[in-house]
Amino acid sequence: MATTPAEAFVELDGINYYTLLENPTNGAPNAPCVLLIHALMSNLHMWDATAATLHAAGYRTLRYDHIGHHRTPPPPDAPNAHYHLDDLTRHAHQLVRARLGHPHLHALIGCSIGGSMAFRYATLFPQDVGRIISVASPGLSSPAFAHELWTQRLEQFEQDLRTGDEVLCRETVARWVPGERAEDNGVRREALGQVRTCGIEGYRVLVQAIRGYDYGGLVGEMGRVRMLVVAGEEDGAGRRDVLESAAGRIEGAEFVGMGRTGHLPPMQKAGEFGGVMMRFLGEGGGPGPE
Repeated sequence: MATTPAEAFVELDGINYYTLLENPTNGAPNAPCVLLIHALMSNLHMWDATAATLHAAGYRTLRYDHIGHHRTPPPPDAPNAHYHLDDLTRHAHQLVRARLGHPHLHALIGCSIGGSMAFRYATLFPQDVGRIISVASPGLSSPAFAHELWTQRLEQFEQDLRTGDEVLCRETVARWVPGERAEDNGVRREALGQVRTCGIEGYRVLVQAIRGYDYGGLVGEMGRVRMLVVAGEEDGAGRRDVLESAAGRIEGAEFVGMGRTGHLPPMQKAGEFGGVMMRFLGEGGGPGPE
């Protein structure tokens, strides 16, 4: 039997997405699969610890880099390319079908923009995913106050390219992992290495998408999929009050707030997040054949 390569590029709408499909530790090639969608300006390696936990528990994982991030190149018509968050969510679904040979997921876990895509995935493809964990999303809709902030950050990115500085990279990491606790220095270094792999065209595409969505009117459809909403207590973007309220509007959704944690719970508190994740994924039975 031919084996599926772990790494593969998948072309969708002219975009050559870099994907990584990994088997569980026990090697089962048809184990249930969990899709992991990373944060804007990060890359698929933000999920390294999460993927290791899932592999040890008997799951496959599928990860990919967003447009113009890390190993996925920018769109061919940059800088004029524009994608709605719906488009990016459909791309995620198509990547699953392309890599697995079918669209069915045991679960989807998304962080930041990935968390917002997770909300939409629940309404577009409820028949193809069993459980969803939305982490550190800005909410069910793009907050109006953040629109100007994204414009300013894009301008900073452009200035950094002209001057050779990395002000935006360092400010982003400071927002993601706030405070000065020494215990977080390692994750700050790791996150800084990841944001340096984001290109400006990819940044521009995802910024346009994250500030142009509104899924608040779709909450009635989200209850068809088991959902967990996670917020870091110190996160200024995916605020606890906003996400706890969002979870309260979705029928059957659970909410977890993680203390001493900012915008990247799967990295900053990998062990604690892994425990929250495995409890939720294991409810009603562990992994079985797809």
